[in-house]
Amino acid sequence: MSNLHNIHHMPTLAALMTPFPYHIDIDATVEDALAVMEEHKVRHLPVTRAGELETVISRGDIERANAPGHRLEEQQLYVHDLCARRPFIADIHDPLDKILLAMADTGIGSVLVMREGELVGIVTVTDILRFCSNYMAELAQPVDDSIA
Repeated sequence: MSNLHNIHHMPTLAALMTPFPYHIDIDATVEDALAVMEEHKVRHLPVTRAGELETVISRGDIERANAPGHRLEEQQLYVHDLCARRPFIADIHDPLDKILLAMADTGIGSVLVMREGELVGIVTVTDILRFCSNYMAELAQPVDDSIA
């Protein structure tokens, strides 16, 4: 993060997104989705159908479905059984403040980031927290006003 001291410039989603996220097909099993999440240490996966972006699934979606009383143990679950139907989609150049407010107002935990109609990244609450932590740490750095 360079030059974050310019607080008069609003960052865009490009500043904090995870680029080119891993994804899973909508007809994959939930176990396959969990395996991808665990392998790559992520909590959200964009979901595709025939190679086209469809929605997103989160570890929370899977955990809720596996909670006692929510499903039969012998029932095979697929990604399409659990994923949200309308993902939050934004453009890579959208200003961060508007996206953060929309996420807070709706309780959405991830945003799929597009550029010219193609998926280029994902932003999650974890990404936002890391970005804000780094941003605040850099703002708190003492300014070196010594003359060399």
